[in-house]
Amino acid sequence: MQAKQKLQHISGLYTAGTLPGMAVNIKGPMMQQETAKYETRLYKEGMAEPGTALLGTPGTNGLWNRDHPACKVLNSLPPGTEQKNTILYAKPAEPYATTIYHLSETAPNRVICPQDSETRMFLQDLPVAEKLDTESVALVLKDKKCVIVPHQGIIAKGGNPAEAYLDFSAACFAGFVKFFSDTLQAARAGELGKKRTQAFSRVCKQLPQPAVFETGLMTGPFETESTVKNAIAETGKKIVKRGLVNACFGNISYRRDDSLYISSSGSFLDELEDDLVMVNIKDGSCTGGKPSSELPTHLEIAASTDFRAVLHGHPLFTVIMSMDCREENCTHQGACHLDCPVPREISAIPIVPGETGGGAFGLNRTVPAAIKKAKAAIVYGHGVFTCASNDFNNALGRMITIERICRRIYFERMGNPHTS
Repeated sequence: MQAKQKLQHISGLYTAGTLPGMAVNIKGPMMQQETAKYETRLYKEGMAEPGTALLGTPGTNGLWNRDHPACKVLNSLPPGTEQKNTILYAKPAEPYATTIYHLSETAPNRVICPQDSETRMFLQDLPVAEKLDTESVALVLKDKKCVIVPHQGIIAKGGNPAEAYLDFSAACFAGFVKFFSDTLQAARAGELGKKRTQAFSRVCKQLPQPAVFETGLMTGPFETESTVKNAIAETGKKIVKRGLVNACFGNISYRRDDSLYISSSGSFLDELEDDLVMVNIKDGSCTGGKPSSELPTHLEIAASTDFRAVLHGHPLFTVIMSMDCREENCTHQGACHLDCPVPREISAIPIVPGETGGGAFGLNRTVPAAIKKAKAAIVYGHGVFTCASNDFNNALGRMITIERICRRIYFERMGNPHTS
């Protein structure tokens, strides 16, 4: 089914329900369009099983995009439990489903605790509900942004459909990274076990092929604002299409003279045509909205190097391998993402610590120096920055190459070099 037909099909599901818990009309064409957009994204990006997403507003007169038995459960949540306006409930697609469900079965105290940056920023942890009923969901959802229901799905909440989608996406990403990280540690310790081995085998069969870079992006340097914007928008689409970032994570910038053009905060990288911010490098003033939270790092790269084009993505195996540290009895355990004194690298690409934004542990203090040496820097639990002098061709090619290398090294360390 073509994308346009999909959207029409999904939008057509917004009908008035007649029984308690059934779908009712989501008021207004704009709300219908927004809700349909994020449902379509879930399927297009392979995060949810097609046709399973339930998206809407809970309450006595709950508004949902379709009829589903879970409507009754979610509509019955005690006042204040949902806290925000939108709930998204869907079955994760493979390979995310197996990783999430395996973790939910083995989580100590029914809480999954990933260590990647997206979890630290958005979720804190992934609580597990005992089952899909009002009491079980309410118990864990009140103070959390999402909850895992074993073998049934993920419930995420947000102030609007975009926020709920973001939290669902972060949960899928975090579950995948933690499962593969834990499995590598278990293999190293000789403690894989039958269930994990079976889950790992099942997930590996569902993995997409490694991304391949095909040249052909716009060539620079770009001398006009319009060509800069077109080049950024084109590159954003490629990053998402190649699976190097879930659409709402990561950022892109390009320096032209004293102006830095950067993706705005919370923007979708495949929709950047009208979602860029221009920052005056000299005085820091912004035009066009709120810039990405990674602005301090992009500005420091612009100020201290000759690189014009900078990409930041969260490729899955790059994130996984960034956290594969074999230091024993390290006094920095638990704070590796803030300040790690042990030099580490993957295939001559430095691995650095650092938090989003500025501050004492900001990435702007670690990434620029590393990127000068290698034209790339892997960040602990947080993906990779790559750069190039004139346009995004080499920066994107470098990101894809690093992800392929990390994926290959992962399976070599697992003893399955051919699986990659």
